[in-house]
Amino acid sequence: MWFRNTPLVLALFGGVVPSVVTAQTSPRQAATEFLDAWNARRWVDAARLIDLDQFDRFRQDFITRARRAAGQRPTMTVEELRRSDPDMPREVAEYQIRQMEEQQRRFADPTAYEFARVSSTSALRALGPEEAAARWLESRDPRWQVRMQFEQAGCPAPDDIETIPTPRRRLIGVVTEPGAGTYALYREERAADEIPDWAGGDLFVMELKQVRGRWAVVPRADLLPEVGNVDVGDCRRR
Repeated sequence: MWFRNTPLVLALFGGVVPSVVTAQTSPRQAATEFLDAWNARRWVDAARLIDLDQFDRFRQDFITRARRAAGQRPTMTVEELRRSDPDMPREVAEYQIRQMEEQQRRFADPTAYEFARVSSTSALRALGPEEAAARWLESRDPRWQVRMQFEQAGCPAPDDIETIPTPRRRLIGVVTEPGAGTYALYREERAADEIPDWAGGDLFVMELKQVRGRWAVVPRADLLPEVGNVDVGDCRRR
């Protein structure tokens, strides 16, 4: 990756978890407080530490794209399906159309999968930038992503989903490269045999920048690692 070829001067940090978000006087402090809030699942505190101006542009673009996509979904009829496969019995074609329609209804609005506990683009638009950012951060939480994967499969989420262990992020250091920006390198740490392979990773990078006199985390799409596919099994037969 790009940072492996950059002469990094890494500074280790130590300290306690802050109880409130303070004014960030350095990129290291901003990165530390963001990771601390993320580890504690304090989504609003973490949201206050990102560049909310840039995030709100992303939110508005998401709403526009989601609404445009919803109006472009094609609807196939039984007759059209049978014309493409004349040997298909009508009962089979009707069943497949019902399945297609169910999938379209389930994915008609992707908002709930990108913003935790937000049901629609209309509800997302009504939120303030800070609250919307908190919901976006929460949607990257392994527990929420597992819940959504069960929902996508049309299955109830496990009763013990809130007990799923989550990785802890630890800041390794911060580097500023002239002309390229300021970046924080962090590691996801997992206790042996406590967290499944999809829930954690190795080394990750987040970008920081100054926004109106304070350091903030840039809300890039790769800021928060996503959970891989979860094997939900044939839960509808349980």
